[in-house]
Amino acid sequence: MKFFNKLPILKLYQQNLMGNYRSALFWLKNHVIHNKGIQISNKQPLPYPEVSGYYIPTLLLWGERNLAMQFAKWLVSIQKQDGSWTDPENRSSYIFDTGQILKGLIALVDSCPEFQEPIIRGCDWLIRQRDSNGRLITPDTSQWHLPGGKTVPEAIHLYALEPVKKMGVKWGLPSYIDAIEQSSKYYLCDCNLTKFHTLSHFHAYIVEALVDLGHEKQAIEGMRDVAAYQNRRGAIPAYTDVNWICSVGLFQYALIWYKMGDLYNADRAFNYACSLQNKSGGFYGSYGCRANYFPEEEISWVIKYFLDALWWKIKTSFDSSVSDFPDAIDYNDGRYHLVVQEINNTKSMTVLDMGCGKGRFIKRIKEECPKIEAYGLDLSAKMLASLPEDIKPVQGSLLNIPFKDEYCDFAFCIEALEHAVNQKLAIHEMSRVIKPGGTLIIIDKNKKLLGRLSISPWEQWFSEDEITLLLRQEGLTVHVQRNIPYDGCDGRDGLFLGWIARKPQSL
Repeated sequence: MKFFNKLPILKLYQQNLMGNYRSALFWLKNHVIHNKGIQISNKQPLPYPEVSGYYIPTLLLWGERNLAMQFAKWLVSIQKQDGSWTDPENRSSYIFDTGQILKGLIALVDSCPEFQEPIIRGCDWLIRQRDSNGRLITPDTSQWHLPGGKTVPEAIHLYALEPVKKMGVKWGLPSYIDAIEQSSKYYLCDCNLTKFHTLSHFHAYIVEALVDLGHEKQAIEGMRDVAAYQNRRGAIPAYTDVNWICSVGLFQYALIWYKMGDLYNADRAFNYACSLQNKSGGFYGSYGCRANYFPEEEISWVIKYFLDALWWKIKTSFDSSVSDFPDAIDYNDGRYHLVVQEINNTKSMTVLDMGCGKGRFIKRIKEECPKIEAYGLDLSAKMLASLPEDIKPVQGSLLNIPFKDEYCDFAFCIEALEHAVNQKLAIHEMSRVIKPGGTLIIIDKNKKLLGRLSISPWEQWFSEDEITLLLRQEGLTVHVQRNIPYDGCDGRDGLFLGWIARKPQSL
């Protein structure tokens, strides 16, 4: 096991996580090319198709739909006639690059059916690159050379298989599923497939692909190999025989560990990687003595994996604490009474509880108002498993609500906006799903009392004026209720504020 004495000292539990997030988002938006995609790095302003493609699902998770659509439209416009996509210089088509762009378009196809035809063309081209054994042979490997005479491992092609398999299942295309199964078996026959013998960034591509394709046993083996090289501060070397760090590989390993439920190793890797962030908000590709993976360039794909790891960090935090969440609310609770009174006053029929947890509010409301069509939205599938059959579970977040525009008569959000990280985009998304004439209620904690309770690193409380302004910017009329009773308290401590917002009949 190696120790990285010359690298930054990790200060666990003292990092400004929201500062990391805001700085990363600032860097991202400052390196987007107008009407195209994300540029390669701060020193290479060429738009990068591959990275722009796999940014799209990430942008959607974080509520950046307009930017995701910009990337997607540009990518469709540059698709080759044969269905493939090329490297940034438009020299050669690549299987890996095409697969990442397919991931992005697939994330949007349900709401943008015009992307179906480019997706099919891309999938058809990709599976045509197989030989009789299922091996994927990219037309050109000239971009696969690494410093020190090393090359990118061919098994990263596994990371391009998941979107084709997903479309095969979604659209009932057995030829896609069979092709992906054949290629998966080809690579899985390699007994060294998950060995940590390449750059951590590419090794992580292979291991995450195995997780996403359902081969978790092999992924666990690969991460066991990685864990042996993680030092006490969370750092992992770029290769097993060097003393420097690949920043993107470190975030990828954190992401994989979060997906696999290993929060201890994930948090250590994630926290150390965050400590590497430059003042600009970006990250060099590598840090440390003799680093050779973009050591002086801030590369765009590190931000993608930082955002993915952060999203999974938050998600798994809720998954792991399901037993701590209450599943019932007292009938006399002032938050419940405020919501149910407004539902009755407005005679709403379609009601959405956003950030419902185990559904303690929506379950009681459904009992009180049995005729409503009730939905519970939460990030955690484990939370949603507690909902009864008469409440429809919806997995999603406040930044990415899987409903059409103007779907709900009434939506409410109690003690969930504080976890949304980007409150402005969350309120925009919540407002989007409200019908004209409909009502949105937000109940959350008063910023004036911040410090009264211990909170998670991403949790934020609000002033009355902050949320009022954001709601009014969405064109809603707002009334604020103060001193709301809760959990047996009369509410005079002012902990909870309630924003009652209505969307005009026509904006």
